[in-house]
Amino acid sequence: MLEIKFIDQDTTGPRKKCPMCESEESKSFLKIDRPDYITEDLVMHQCVRCGTGFFVNDVPVVGYNYDGFENDYWFNYVQNGAGISAMLEPIFALEQGRNGDLLDVGCGFGFVPHFWKVMTGNEAIGLEVSGYGKIGSEKLGINIISEYYSEADEIKGRKFQYVYSSEVLEHVENPEEFLREISAAVADDGILILTTPSCSALKRGADYHLMLATLSPGFHYFIASEKSLRDLLSKVGFENVMVYDSGHRLFAWASHKSLPKIRSGFKDWSIYLEYLEKLSKNSDFHVAGGALYRGLKDSFNLGDFDRASRFYSKFKLLARESYDLDFDSIERSTNSLRSRQTLNNEVFPSWVGCGLMYSAFMEERAGANLSKQLALLSLSIEVMQKEIELAAQFAGEPAHFIDLAKKKHQEVYEKTSSAGFFTRDPNQTYILRHPGDFLGRDVCLFAAYSSQIKLTSSVVKYIEQLEENGIRVVICLALDDPIRKFDLSNIPSSTGVVIRRNGGYDFCSWSSAIRLLPDVWSARRVFMANDSVFVLPNIFSEFIAKMRSQDADFVALTDSHQINYHSQSYFWMMQGAALSNKDLQEYISFVPLLKNKDDIIREYEVTLLSKIKDDFGLSASILFSLENIFPKAAVREICDMNVSHTYWDHLIYRGFPFVKVDLVRGNPAGANNLHWRFVFEEHGASVNSALEHVSTPRATSVSHDDRLLKLERKVHQLQLERNNMETELADWSRKWYGSTMLRRLSFHRNGRPRGWLRALLLETKSGPLRHSMKFVVLKKNGKVRKPFAKWYSETVEGRERV
Repeated sequence: MLEIKFIDQDTTGPRKKCPMCESEESKSFLKIDRPDYITEDLVMHQCVRCGTGFFVNDVPVVGYNYDGFENDYWFNYVQNGAGISAMLEPIFALEQGRNGDLLDVGCGFGFVPHFWKVMTGNEAIGLEVSGYGKIGSEKLGINIISEYYSEADEIKGRKFQYVYSSEVLEHVENPEEFLREISAAVADDGILILTTPSCSALKRGADYHLMLATLSPGFHYFIASEKSLRDLLSKVGFENVMVYDSGHRLFAWASHKSLPKIRSGFKDWSIYLEYLEKLSKNSDFHVAGGALYRGLKDSFNLGDFDRASRFYSKFKLLARESYDLDFDSIERSTNSLRSRQTLNNEVFPSWVGCGLMYSAFMEERAGANLSKQLALLSLSIEVMQKEIELAAQFAGEPAHFIDLAKKKHQEVYEKTSSAGFFTRDPNQTYILRHPGDFLGRDVCLFAAYSSQIKLTSSVVKYIEQLEENGIRVVICLALDDPIRKFDLSNIPSSTGVVIRRNGGYDFCSWSSAIRLLPDVWSARRVFMANDSVFVLPNIFSEFIAKMRSQDADFVALTDSHQINYHSQSYFWMMQGAALSNKDLQEYISFVPLLKNKDDIIREYEVTLLSKIKDDFGLSASILFSLENIFPKAAVREICDMNVSHTYWDHLIYRGFPFVKVDLVRGNPAGANNLHWRFVFEEHGASVNSALEHVSTPRATSVSHDDRLLKLERKVHQLQLERNNMETELADWSRKWYGSTMLRRLSFHRNGRPRGWLRALLLETKSGPLRHSMKFVVLKKNGKVRKPFAKWYSETVEGRERV
């Protein structure tokens, strides 16, 4: 997705005059990341005088005639890209008869001249130099001249009752010259009708897809303001001008005579729908299908369900016969829709995502079973998301409707759950991005939670490391509101995404993903991971190679005797007999919705290893087991130890490529973590990304009470301050005791804790490193060592007093 950044600082490069008012006073406005078809980032300034936004690049426009565009674009345009009702709106707004001839300047495919000819019987001529104008002339049987107005000898000197130009002004480099030219074609009592994008749509916090459609990077020179358009129409000689700003489009009517009454809103729906019925009989199925889709959508939205039913019957038939899309058995088309890598609208019509949603709406009215409705809605969400990712600039309609599809999916999902289909887990789950084929591959189901609109960079880095090592990742993403938009732009495009309403923790996330993607059992290996750890890139590949070399059916990384002996569940792997074991498949696929974290731990994490070995008869191994780390230790000595916290650095030097997030965030075990930054840097991890992650709220949806949210933010701020204190302490330690002192403190000797650590372990039963840095590094005989006395007094004791 192209990133749109609003900028305040001035930009380098020569100034340009405002194309609408010619003022030289402008300020930096926004920047757009370089589109694939342009050689540089696009920079827009805003005119101080009139408010117009205009691109200051030397060549900001490539136009509609670059290689391959015109041959492909017309499919998208006729199927659903062209807003025919939006084109007709300023014409329908005029409260007067539609008599007289019409000239459409920049008519595109030609829908407005075609409407005028078919519905009024009056003459209509279009001007369109782009290639798809020629195609439209042929398909619609209308007169479209492939020349600019100044070069069109066929109409030179001719006057028209209506001169219409929709969404053209922003494509011309000199708008005043353009308006002077076409105004010459307006009859003395005629009307010039214009539409163009409005600069009002460009503001911080505005809908991304609306801004992208308004800007159309590479196709628009400028985005006009209401004032600039009114002033320019007056400047070129029109005595009567009216301009209306809808918030994202400008509508303008100009005449030498008094203007007729102009209505607001789209009123003549019956005439428009009648036109679509006629257009749906076109011999070209792309044109006909676009008319049927629009007719279905608009008549349904108007509540005209009888007409919608007629459109739907024809729409389903055309979809099946012309595109091999069977809405009554959509599963047949699912794989092809998921596997496409380009828009390819000749084969996959641009209405297919939205059409699936409206098909679900119609099937609901017809009393279809809930499973059919759910299948149509689920696939509609997937397809719309893919259309948005493949070409966001031309996916305005999917971007607009995808939230509606998610909302309807939730309603049907809840009905399905109430009917008893999902009694174990009623939380809404759907595929947002399908990961592709699993057969014979290494796959990772990655459980993550986000309170924000995108994943943090540290989580993304973990996912990238998995994919770089040949593992296909599916993010099982838990959100407080599964309907809201989630930004996938920083996630690798090959990564699958399953969305679910937050609840049930990791095991429920993995389970719901498996139910939606049962082919995961055909993989060669299945890794189960979560976002509770930071990855250390420099040793991750070697670790994955070690995992792949294991022979056991089930492989976990660390184990614990807390509660009962078990394997820890932040990263584990199934392979071989585990993937074909039906009992294991049933156990993992249907985890009930347990809302209490302790219940999940006791019912699943603590019992998983015993189930694997005793109930399912599978082999299991622990890569960094307590037995290997403490070969002679008695269980009573390690029974309360969480080795991934208390011996985290020792694990790393054994090849363990993770650091627990909670070790950095809150250090609940009181482990010696003061040197975590040095460890991160040594192993290629980003300290800043880790700090960003731990400062991100984990569960803003726990309460809507603003006071609690403010307190939570304060807690995160204090955690960051504490991290900065620890950095200062670690720097002092390195200075006075040598760079290896911190490592030596937490190492073992002959596989057992050093004497003082062992004493602490046996004495406290709560982990060997609690407060050890204070006693060993900071203090001697209960007093703070001299090099640290001032620092300790000012910071540690000071904070304790606060």
